[in-house]
Amino acid sequence: MSRETLNEDLNFLKINRSFLGREFLTWLWFKSETQNHKIKVTQLGEFQFFIDDRIVLCSASGSVRENSLKGGSPGYAQEASAALIAGKMLQEAKFVLQNQQSHWSFCLCADDLSLKNIRLPAVGQGDSQEHILGRLELAGTLNEIIEQLYKEYMDLRMSSDFTKEAALIQQWLEEKISSY
Repeated sequence: MSRETLNEDLNFLKINRSFLGREFLTWLWFKSETQNHKIKVTQLGEFQFFIDDRIVLCSASGSVRENSLKGGSPGYAQEASAALIAGKMLQEAKFVLQNQQSHWSFCLCADDLSLKNIRLPAVGQGDSQEHILGRLELAGTLNEIIEQLYKEYMDLRMSSDFTKEAALIQQWLEEKISSY
């Protein structure tokens, strides 16, 4: 395999992974809004899950390729619905995830599913080893939750059930659009 072919293959994978990432984030938005802001994670339980105060929607074409909405509940903003109508999908979003014991907030990026601006639940005080290990455990739990949700999405995406899910997403979009 030539170096040029390898670069083309890697570029193809990057573009397609990014597309799947945008679909995944948009699917999380859909799941959050249609399941009363609750999401069940296999083996980890049920969590409150919602978009917080920042979303970035992107498309590959058009004169305006990116819409960035900040503050309040941008997922319910008319501008977000208009961006969805135009075929844009989530490129980045700030999410809140919480259960009875823990509260995380984080931005999730579609290109590589990286997490940034992570706020972990409070753990003890100081720089003790126990504090550091507790924070590492909470960061690991958040990573595991995102991995489980992505696996669930990909399993669904590759199954024949995705047609039904796509119809539900389309219905959700139409309801968002008609509410304005």
